[in-house]
Amino acid sequence: MKLTRPILLALPLLVAAAGCATTTTTAAPKPNGGEGGKPAAAKAEDADEEALKLLKKQRELDYAQRELEISKLSCEADDRDADTAVKDATQKLEMARKDQDNFLSLDKPTQVAQSQLSLDRSQQSMEESRQELAELEAMYKQEDFAALTKELVLSRGRKRLEFSQRGYDLAKKGQEELLNHDLPKKERDFALAVEKAEKGLADAQAKKAKGDLEAKLKLMRSEHKIDELQRELDKMKKKADEKVAKKEVAA
Repeated sequence: MKLTRPILLALPLLVAAAGCATTTTTAAPKPNGGEGGKPAAAKAEDADEEALKLLKKQRELDYAQRELEISKLSCEADDRDADTAVKDATQKLEMARKDQDNFLSLDKPTQVAQSQLSLDRSQQSMEESRQELAELEAMYKQEDFAALTKELVLSRGRKRLEFSQRGYDLAKKGQEELLNHDLPKKERDFALAVEKAEKGLADAQAKKAKGDLEAKLKLMRSEHKIDELQRELDKMKKKADEKVAKKEVAA
């Protein structure tokens, strides 16, 4: 059997104790030439097995301690990622709310005012064209003008009124579309963006809380495992020390 250095270090005490026991029993040898009937070779093999068990348990403890260190580093990295996710989600929510507030307090009122101004101008232009046409018709009705000149002037007046009426109708239709479709749609979009950002932040916070609990549980289990292994190792060492002490007393 090839023994590692820790086993070799533990062997001298056990072998020495076994040797002392053999020396003291030469005056009154026991059956089979050893303590409790065991030969020296068997006792040495038992010592090897005990030393090997101690070594294995020590290795288990070392591995568990390294795993705990790795778990701590992993949990710290996960926690940083979770903090970043929460921070990003918070910023997105702030931007979404800011965009919504800007639309409701500035953009929407401005568009409504501009649309109303355009409609008012179109209406005023239409009214002025109507008034001018009425004045021309009244003037040409009272005065004696050439028929061609009269018809040309009145035709231009009617066209101006027609264009003004069409411009007003378009402005009114544009305002209705703005008030009933475009602006409500934008308002809904901003509201949905805020709602989505709020949900993203809530999810990020919940994920962080869940990760924190999982990390605590993982570290707690690792620490408990180390405690258990340490107790087992201490118990094994104590038992081995007691055996060595008994053999030294018997020697």
